[in-house]
Amino acid sequence: MGLIFALSSRGTVPNPPGWSPQVVSIVGHFGVYAVLAGLLWWGLGELEIMNRRRFVLALILAVLYGVSDEWHQSFVPGRRPDVIDVIVDAFGAACGLLAIELASRRGPWLAASSRATPNEGNT
Repeated sequence: MGLIFALSSRGTVPNPPGWSPQVVSIVGHFGVYAVLAGLLWWGLGELEIMNRRRFVLALILAVLYGVSDEWHQSFVPGRRPDVIDVIVDAFGAACGLLAIELASRRGPWLAASSRATPNEGNT
């Protein structure tokens, strides 16, 4: 969240040579919010809540942070809020969480941190 805030505080965002600013924006928003949602999901594992609720809560928190980030950008000279960015943030967060869900079904390395129910033991 600190990285997102810091990047949003800049009037311009770095643009790799050969990439259009629109592509950089879409890839950046998607990737950063996929990682943010995954980190939120991981952190919420300490609350011992059911996976579905954990998934939804991580998604909601990531999207709310995306909305607050766009609001923050409205105060930064050279930046403007954009609804499309929030949509890309939400899509990135959802895809990041779906990747975690698929990975946890395939490998035991995530199973220990993906509780199905609060009372279920890890085997």
